[in-house]
Amino acid sequence: MDNKGIKVRIFDIENGLREYEDIKIIRIISKDYNLLIMKDYLPIIGEIEGSVDIKNDEINLSFKDIKAFYMNSNNEFNLMIKEENYG
Repeated sequence: MDNKGIKVRIFDIENGLREYEDIKIIRIISKDYNLLIMKDYLPIIGEIEGSVDIKNDEINLSFKDIKAFYMNSNNEFNLMIKEENYG
């Protein structure tokens, strides 16, 4: 295995597609559950109503009050934001 982190793709209508490499952690906080996704996390797919934080040594992204779909598989995380500041 290589030492790289997670590749992240974020898509929303306002900004289009953004990609980030070597992400260390992704924190998902929903009204129903909390997840901390790190390298080699199990494949997962779901819908979020809450917040998502994406971090490494240089990047610190935070999406608050969003409705979105996410998928994590093979150290690639995809976030498709359908509504921001919904609450």
